Amino acid sequence: MKAEIIGVGTELLLGDVVDTNSTFLAKEMAKLGIDVFYKTQVGDNIFRLKEVINTAQSRSDLIIFTGGLGPTEDDLTKQALCDFLQIPLLENPQEVKRLSEYFQVRNHKMSRNNLRQALIPQGALILKNPIGTASGILLTHSDKHYILLPGPPSEMKHIFLNEVIPWLKKNILRNKEYILSHTLKFIGISESRLEQELLDLFQKQSNPTLALLAKNGEIHCRLTAKVKSREHFSSLIKPIKEEILKRVGKYCYGTDDLTIEEVVGRQLKEKKLTLVTAESCTGGLIAKRLTDIPGSSEFFLGSVVAYSNLVKETLLEVPAEILNKYGAVSEETALAMAQGVRKILQGDLALSITGIAGPQGGTEQKPVGLVYISLVGQNINVCKKYIFSGTRQDIRWRAATNALNLVRSSLDDIESFRS
Repeated sequence: MKAEIIGVGTELLLGDVVDTNSTFLAKEMAKLGIDVFYKTQVGDNIFRLKEVINTAQSRSDLIIFTGGLGPTEDDLTKQALCDFLQIPLLENPQEVKRLSEYFQVRNHKMSRNNLRQALIPQGALILKNPIGTASGILLTHSDKHYILLPGPPSEMKHIFLNEVIPWLKKNILRNKEYILSHTLKFIGISESRLEQELLDLFQKQSNPTLALLAKNGEIHCRLTAKVKSREHFSSLIKPIKEEILKRVGKYCYGTDDLTIEEVVGRQLKEKKLTLVTAESCTGGLIAKRLTDIPGSSEFFLGSVVAYSNLVKETLLEVPAEILNKYGAVSEETALAMAQGVRKILQGDLALSITGIAGPQGGTEQKPVGLVYISLVGQNINVCKKYIFSGTRQDIRWRAATNALNLVRSSLDDIESFRS
């Protein structure tokens, strides 16, 4: 089955809105084993919409629209499709009732133009949308399947996951193979080095396949296979996953949706340890990422953002002699920052970071991207030097990621922190 995704809305063409809908849909379709061959964006113009529909139906079996289902005059997706297929667009009494109740419950007056959202193509299946006003629509015509979804991502995702996928599995995908993926996540090893370590596995891949993806300071190794079931998938990838971890497992922090901060939080809780941070160039980013985790107060006590030398000296008690002799971006300062914040906030572990995020401020001796990360505990006193590339935001994010990874790798040896 060939599938196509059509994003409708002039705002997409102007760049005012980023099209995350098609990315989500493409990933979900891949999981179902449906090949998405085309993605198209079109503005709110009925003539161009019909041109796009004509092209799509000539080359695809399943056509999914997002957007253009609202109540205003420029929401034209349903009208364009009905005009092209030469079928009537009819007011649906159940949809009128649903819309009326939707506004009543919220104590809002329903505008007359909201009734446009009760117009449904003749013969179409209504896809329930409990969190918005625009229902989804599924229409089969001349052996082509048309699925119309609202533009707001939360509504689109809800309808696709709860209405579209069950319909596809029941009506289209019986006995079909699925494409499933499993991702191993690495920090501290380059993409080229990882490829060299796994080169023979890449050269003889078939099913499953391997792919490396660079993700802002991390390298993801995706294992993908075409299978009949999840059980089959797990057994199929097990040997190659074990071989990968045997070779480069020390760099692998987790899998799939797990983040490095979640791994660190889990380790700290398991070992009943607390962490404090002192941040300069990252400006509190490490603390932010840790406190994004629900329940992080169990393991994270607090942070000091010491951006200026004055704050480093007065709050963290970094000696003026160190700052004057070695500078704010140095191993000596990073260690002193960690020792100072551990003393002040009384954490089991203290993590510090200082660097030059750019774009200005670098020198030949200390270039933009130079970062020192220190971790201090009862029996640990370590500092590592890194040089990152990219924009200011890239450098800050990668520095924070590697700082968290330093905690992760160090926590693998609990004895480092106990006498």
